[in-house]
Amino acid sequence: MTTYPAWKKRQVQAKWRNLVAFFITLTLVLALLNGLSKSLSLNKYFGKSNWDSKSSFVAALSTTPISLLVVQKDPKRIVFLTLSEETYLTTGESEEPIVKLSSLVGKGEGEQLSKILTVAYRTYIGSYVVFKKDQKIDKDMVQKWFKQYASLLTPFAILTGGINGEVMNTNITRIDQFKLWWQVKGISLKNVDLVDLSQYREEMLVFDNQKVLGVDGVVLHQVIKKYLGNLEIEKENLKVLITNSTGVPGAGQLAADFVTSVGGSVVEVDTSSSNLSKTFIQTEDKNSYSAKYLAKMFDCGINGAPEGGEGADITLVIGQDFTARYFK
Repeated sequence: MTTYPAWKKRQVQAKWRNLVAFFITLTLVLALLNGLSKSLSLNKYFGKSNWDSKSSFVAALSTTPISLLVVQKDPKRIVFLTLSEETYLTTGESEEPIVKLSSLVGKGEGEQLSKILTVAYRTYIGSYVVFKKDQKIDKDMVQKWFKQYASLLTPFAILTGGINGEVMNTNITRIDQFKLWWQVKGISLKNVDLVDLSQYREEMLVFDNQKVLGVDGVVLHQVIKKYLGNLEIEKENLKVLITNSTGVPGAGQLAADFVTSVGGSVVEVDTSSSNLSKTFIQTEDKNSYSAKYLAKMFDCGINGAPEGGEGADITLVIGQDFTARYFK
């Protein structure tokens, strides 16, 4: 009788799990498509995908304390980053440069939650989940969530809407929930972690010389960067020049932090003497992965080759639509 090493057994088991998962998903999808084709549009039901599965998946969660979910493809891991609502954060705004997180977060407003954390971490966070009830987050809850979501029954729950039973508001579409499940099921429980960022708090001086505990956005940015590296962007290694055409100091550097957080290479951040209303990208290679990814991140168009963009493969011109989102 042949005895196989443990690694070989795990490899075979993983292949069988993927095969079973594929057939379960295929069966459910075919059954659903048969019903949907008679009643409503598939695009309306599954929604538009906002995640390409190559980059890390990031979502703001209205847990207690507030957290970020990050699912990384390479290396395969999941991390929940928590931040106490009693923490003070730098905002980048001149009128109110330091605020208490609890004073800003309206837990019924997912867009507001993702915007606040985007500015706090200085990285783009487009997805959010707002729960109906208070959801305490701890190590046990994280492990429970992982086991439930990695289950072979999850595709059925996604298709029937059961997975959103405790959710008040989310912009994560069904198609992206499927893609997320496919990636999560291939991750080991030992690679699921909960990180409390309160350890980075330090005394900050605010109005009336009052001292509070806060975290600087630069520190949070350095922490989250190690979970967001995009291999496709790193592989292309295109040089990015950022031009701040907003009239708002600091907008160019925030945009630069967005780019570097996913592995982009920013060669310079300059300021234009004229202000523009719309953000846009200029590049010779409009079909590069990096250009398309950044266009989606900044919700902008891609134009032809840049003028005077010497030393850069991509010129990202930041307009006032960017500051309207993050510097109100």
